[in-house]
Amino acid sequence: MRLASAARGVLLGLAVASAVVLASERAVAHEVEIRGLVLGIDGVRARAIVRVERGALVPAATVTFAVRPATALEKLSAGQTISATADLDRKPNVLSGIRVLGAQIIAGAAKEDAAIPAGVLRNVHHVATGEAVPDGDFLDQLGRHFTLGDLRGHAVVLAFVYTRCKDVRVCPLISAKFAKLQAAFRNGERLVEVTLDPRYDRPGVLASYAKIFGADPARWRLATGDPERVLDFAAQFQVTAFPEPRIGLIHAERTVVVDSSGLIRDLIDETSWTPDQLLARVRDQERLAANPFHRFELWLSAAAVSVCGNSVAQFSGFTDLAIVFAIFAGFGWLFYRIGRAIYRSAA
Repeated sequence: MRLASAARGVLLGLAVASAVVLASERAVAHEVEIRGLVLGIDGVRARAIVRVERGALVPAATVTFAVRPATALEKLSAGQTISATADLDRKPNVLSGIRVLGAQIIAGAAKEDAAIPAGVLRNVHHVATGEAVPDGDFLDQLGRHFTLGDLRGHAVVLAFVYTRCKDVRVCPLISAKFAKLQAAFRNGERLVEVTLDPRYDRPGVLASYAKIFGADPARWRLATGDPERVLDFAAQFQVTAFPEPRIGLIHAERTVVVDSSGLIRDLIDETSWTPDQLLARVRDQERLAANPFHRFELWLSAAAVSVCGNSVAQFSGFTDLAIVFAIFAGFGWLFYRIGRAIYRSAA
């Protein structure tokens, strides 16, 4: 009897809390149906840049939307025409219920789209796991010409950075992790960081940046080259840099694991991976002894981001999983107490 009353109390408490949340969301929601053209995707932050058509409630404009659920980004790409529901009261605006209507070629942004400079968006093939990594055509920090094809026979970890990045949680963090990978690699693995600012990041600039992190040019190459070719290469991995005057470049972060035969094995869309986790993944791909605990942590972190979006991008394995369970347990206890109190007062 006590168990039944406790269960009723928990359910009642949850129902009350849900009703309050839904009522508050509905009270502030300003949802309209829109049609527009997808100009670009930021997979890490779960954002879509959309040129919205002029309508009765929405002026024609280029808008950055948060996409809900984040998994809906998987079916979106630049050049698609869409209809969707936009919540204009949230910051950033939220896009949901997305329906793809068709597609068209985008050569760049229209003149009226000042937020998306012409040439930022590129019509390239988007690579996937299991495909051969594009060769690219680069100059490294010593001014040496190379392609990724030159690195066949070595496992490669590839990432995208730029030297003027002001966000210590992105480019400098990735480079610091690469420094630890360089120290840990023992089987001829190679590291490559491709700049997203190739007009500024010329070999001399990259050489100075490389010294900060102790990059050995024999094993760790920082890549630049013809700006258009370099940015086309990055776009094949759905990494596009959007200029933002206040902070520099807004860009997705994607780390790529390439096996020794030149095939893409992993596309990691978050920055919380640890060097130990990635080392274990590379060793596993090369059929060497690898720490299964670290491999599972990397998978767990990537799965959390895939389901929940970049709001959990700092999720890093068992410790954070335990914290999440503890939080849910705390809320469960609170709802139980609320439900019990409501049930007793009603009895």
